[in-house]
Amino acid sequence: MLRLVVVVAACLSLSSCVAEMVTKTPPRKGPVKEVGFIQTGGGEVRFSTDGWGWVIALRRGEAHRRMRRLCGKELKVKVVDEFTHEDVEATYSSDDMVELSKGVNHFEVAPYHHIVFDCVDSTGAPKQ
Repeated sequence: MLRLVVVVAACLSLSSCVAEMVTKTPPRKGPVKEVGFIQTGGGEVRFSTDGWGWVIALRRGEAHRRMRRLCGKELKVKVVDEFTHEDVEATYSSDDMVELSKGVNHFEVAPYHHIVFDCVDSTGAPKQ
């Protein structure tokens, strides 16, 4: 039983680490409470769509947690756009730039799902 718990915990932790913020603009409050927010913030998060369906669902959940964490408790997340795109990742380091014998193996193409979002107040409109 303990072995099963450890395996499930490892799978959950490994699957959730693939969601990442591509761009982020945190909310900025004004100098006094009456001003509210100067900038509500938002950003873009992405996660890999390679793997089993339940693993992708865990990554999507982690992406939504990251969005909620950025917006904070006072603002809600509003999804502006979602799309799936094949992103190219460079798998080399600066030391490999001297020796370019790897050829096309420098790049890894994988499908990623992107979510563009804004932080809004509870009515759905951005605070000004």
